[in-house]
Amino acid sequence: MHSKIIISDDFESVKQDIIGFNNPNFVRIFEYESFLIENAKEVINEAYIAESREKIIVVMALKFGIDPQNALLKILEEPPRNITFIIVAKSKNLLLPTIRSRLMIEIRKKETPRMALELNLKRLNLKDIYNFIEEQSNLEKTESLSKNELLNLVKSIVCEAIEVGVKFKEEDYEYFYKLYRLVDLNTKAAPALTPLLLLIMQRSK
Repeated sequence: MHSKIIISDDFESVKQDIIGFNNPNFVRIFEYESFLIENAKEVINEAYIAESREKIIVVMALKFGIDPQNALLKILEEPPRNITFIIVAKSKNLLLPTIRSRLMIEIRKKETPRMALELNLKRLNLKDIYNFIEEQSNLEKTESLSKNELLNLVKSIVCEAIEVGVKFKEEDYEYFYKLYRLVDLNTKAAPALTPLLLLIMQRSK
């Protein structure tokens, strides 16, 4: 993952996505009303705590001061090893041009509500998985399941699995992120959902 800016009105949904598709043990989220110079120091200190694998530092704020943004410039340009930054703001105009020039910008539309699932993710069996995938594949064939809806379905499954206590391994979170990107590149329902649900069934045992 590359460091980036996310522009969104829905901070909670952004948080769910980041935690859902990455190992929560290697995600640090800093939320502020106003991002001040002492907050910038806190973020910088966290960035210099070494990790054996990639650590994602998320900075979310409604307002961003000029001095604290300037304090981040060097570390954004030359981040420590294994550190990825995500800055979340409601408008790109809240951020200095020098900050925007250093990071890619992802603009997110208002997130759709999470899908209700007719699956018990703690007690999945092969029959349930087969029937669910058949149903989604048929919806896809009749164009009743769009790419965005499939993306939302994948996200909903992962988030609900975490909430009901499915014990995922570290490598699973990397897989979730890659799967989400594959669906975004138009992977179909069956090849996306089959390995995901089989993994959840295995981790639920």
